[in-house]
Amino acid sequence: MDKRKIWIGVAILAGLVIVFFVGRQVLLWQKTKQEEKQNREQALRQRKQALRQLNQAKQTLHQVCQYADSVGIDTSRFTISSTVSKDDIAEKIAQLLMETRYGKKPSRIEFSGLPEAVDSSWSEKISTTFSPAAITDVASFTPYNQLVKHYNRLRNRKASPGVADSLRLIRQTLNFYRYINRFDPDKFVVVNIPAGELNVFDRSGKRFLPMKVITGKKDKRTPCMTTYIKDIVAYPYWNVPKSIAINEMLPKIRKNLAFLNNQNLQVLDSRNREVDPEDIDWESLSETNFPYRIRQASGCENSLGLIKFDLENPLAIYLHDTNGRDMFTLTTDRWRSHGCVRVQKPVELANFVLGKQTFDAGFMNRCLIDQKPQTLSIPKRFPVFITYNIADVDAAGQLHFYNDVYGLGN
Repeated sequence: MDKRKIWIGVAILAGLVIVFFVGRQVLLWQKTKQEEKQNREQALRQRKQALRQLNQAKQTLHQVCQYADSVGIDTSRFTISSTVSKDDIAEKIAQLLMETRYGKKPSRIEFSGLPEAVDSSWSEKISTTFSPAAITDVASFTPYNQLVKHYNRLRNRKASPGVADSLRLIRQTLNFYRYINRFDPDKFVVVNIPAGELNVFDRSGKRFLPMKVITGKKDKRTPCMTTYIKDIVAYPYWNVPKSIAINEMLPKIRKNLAFLNNQNLQVLDSRNREVDPEDIDWESLSETNFPYRIRQASGCENSLGLIKFDLENPLAIYLHDTNGRDMFTLTTDRWRSHGCVRVQKPVELANFVLGKQTFDAGFMNRCLIDQKPQTLSIPKRFPVFITYNIADVDAAGQLHFYNDVYGLGN
């Protein structure tokens, strides 16, 4: 009887052990299954979220492309494949947003003398909550917005080679105006070579001092550049470029030495000392043998006139008055200089840049003699953009297509 009870007890204990371990395994199995289910559900949620984010990124890129198209940007570079990743799309959005605000560097620029002030984080901020209004707030420059309206008006016309070419020229100018944003200027000068015009603008696009300019001939092109006015010189000397001295003046001097005196020209040696022209063997001089510098004395007969605006650049290009002011009214040919820019209203421009009435209304008429050049410091660097915009708007917002005087339109 006792043995039977013992075996019953052993059986019960064994059963309990088996139940415990089997139950434990069942619980572990159930837990594993539950975790696998949760993991599958979480992965599904993540895939759905990633898909939503991808679709949202695609939608944002589409919206940015639509806006970019409307302001003349070629968006064909921003097409995407079916296997594109969200990060790739985000990079394209950032690139396109930066171009809508800051443009691309125009290919015609030969010298860049202004430091850029580009906010690279701007595209990251705006890409998450994109709306055309957010970019429009940045693009508040009046001539730019006027040109955008003309661009979209022409886009709605029946397609033709003429319309396509007009749109291409407008796109170039729109890019130039976006490019100005890279420098965040307060007030700045824009010289448009094809228009033969100079305007001073503020941030909003308000125009100050519109005036005519005379720029370089087709074979003596005025280069496009971004630069700034360093200082202003009253009664400047004209240091004749060596190429002009040799190619244009030397034959006239050989023919008649009085040419130097008649043009108020001085001959200087390498030590900046004046040399008597009678002591020079002019016939022996040539392009490879010309150890002199020719300088025109200051005064009303000076080719630079009475005011010169020194620009930062290595190309010896500057803005200046002229001793032939009647050229602004006697002819419409305003592309006749050796490359520098003659301005119609030097006194007004100088006073504007200096920020005070330094030159009075009678300065240009007094024509004092024996004056030494006087350099006037300006309060701060004044940005200057010399550009080649064939298509542009005037002060009234009217669209103009100017003559392609240098043949660069194509």
